[in-house]
Amino acid sequence: MSDTRPTDLDESPESENAAGDEVSTLKKELEEHRERNLRLNAEMQNQRVRFQREKEESLRYAEAAFAKELLVVLDGLERAREAAATAMEVQSVATGIGLVYDQFMKVLADHKIEPIVAEGRPFNPDVHEAVMQMPSIDQPAGTVLQQLARGYQMHGRVLRPAKVIVSKGAE
Repeated sequence: MSDTRPTDLDESPESENAAGDEVSTLKKELEEHRERNLRLNAEMQNQRVRFQREKEESLRYAEAAFAKELLVVLDGLERAREAAATAMEVQSVATGIGLVYDQFMKVLADHKIEPIVAEGRPFNPDVHEAVMQMPSIDQPAGTVLQQLARGYQMHGRVLRPAKVIVSKGAE
């Protein structure tokens, strides 16, 4: 005896159409997800390029505000130079240069650029550059006797070490 009833394995035309529709729908969804993924990847790449360009632009012009402040100091120096060329009195020129110097030091301080204190301090190779040693009966060995060029630091990082003469102690 044979059984002519359809089994679960047999496919009817309606179930084939339903399965075909489902496969078609899944393929369509898959294609939509692929396109969306491509658009998102392209958008991320565009953002990376834009951020990189903005970063480079920011770095290129990061010192612009600082430079503008220095130009004001330069204007003061030019006026002092012009006044010195025609001045009959040295004191007025010295006063003008002192004002420009104070203005310059204020600009540096506003940007957290500070001088390194050296004279009378123990020699520190992290902030001092010894250019020579001299005997001294007043100062023990390893003490900074004289500062030849001022050093500067910014936010605690040395921009330029102070050039100094260091004591050898008494000979």
